[in-house]
This record gives sequence, structure tokens and C-alpha cells, in this order.
Amino acid sequence: MLVRIGLALGMVVLALTGCGAGREDIAACRQQFADHQQLLGENGNPGRKGFTPAMTARWDELYARFGRQGKSATADDCPDRFKAMTAEVSELEAVLYKIDDYDVARMIRQAEADLDHAEGIGRSYATDYVLITLFRTLRERGADAEKALAPLVARVDAAKPGDDAERAEAMVALYNAAASNAAFADFKEALESIGNYELHEE
Repeated sequence: MLVRIGLALGMVVLALTGCGAGREDIAACRQQFADHQQLLGENGNPGRKGFTPAMTARWDELYARFGRQGKSATADDCPDRFKAMTAEVSELEAVLYKIDDYDVARMIRQAEADLDHAEGIGRSYATDYVLITLFRTLRERGADAEKALAPLVARVDAAKPGDDAERAEAMVALYNAAASNAAFADFKEALESIGNYELHEE
């Protein structure tokens, strides 16, 4: 009888010890997901709905998944699931940053914002015909370049998650098209010339 009681008590102790370790593991795992979600939130989504809607939405979903895992993960989710999710979001961000140089609309908006800022601090360019011509070229050639590159950007955006070959092929097609597109070359030249005005500096 005493042996049975002793065995029973021993099993209870082992069970409690296991639960305690399990809770610590779970808490540590959830914290990893929560911390990474916080980091992603601080850096922000590098995509834009008007330029890369699919990848932008995918980043948002990954961000939300990190949040959910931060509340519901088990010890089994670390390290494998955590590593897989961090690798997925890192790969996605790398692609978004790589094609940032082909977001013509964003670059035009930034140049116009810099001009507005310069005028806001009293630096008038109303009679600077060189700058006026550069902005006209920027907008007109930018519109032509955007029209030509949009289908290729959409192809990169639509590549299946995890299909590296498909995405790489789409990226190469975008690079090649941009390199040979006269409108995009004129656009980038005008953008560089406008940048030489240092409109963003006080």
C-alpha cells in the first residue's frame, strides 16, 4: 500500500514538474513570436497596395499570424515554425525592397513632396524653367514607363509563395524590361537631375 502511495506521489510530482517546464517553454515560444511581430510593426510593411497588392496583403497576413502565435503557440512551434515564418517574411521583404526602384508613382510623389517642402520654406522655383521642364518629363515619361512595367511588376507580385524559380524568372523579366525601356531611362534621368537640386534639404 505504501509503495503504491509513494509511486502515486512520485507520478504527481513528475507531472507537475513537466507542466511547469511546459508552461515556461510555451511562454518563451510565444514571446519569440510576439517580439518578432513587434519588430515587424516597428519597421512597417514595405509593400504598397497600389503597387504590389498580393505581396502587401501577404505581409499583413504574416504579421497577423505572428500575433496569433504570440497568444496561442505551443512549445512545439519553436523553433521550427518560428524559423519558417521568419524566413518567409524576410524573403518577402527582400523582394518588396528589390522592386521598390520600379515604383514610378512613389518616386514621382516623393519628388513632388520635396518640391512642396522647398516652396514651403521659401525656396520658390516658379520661374526655374529647367526644373519645370524636368518635372514635366518626370510625369510624362514616368506615365509611359509605369504603363510598360506594370504587367511585369504584377507578374512578380503574383508569383506563388515559396516558388523561387517563378519569382526569379519574373524578376529577371522586370529587370530586363526596365533596362531596355527608353521611357524609364528618361524618367530616371529626370529624377536624378531633380535630385541634384536637393529640394529636400533646408
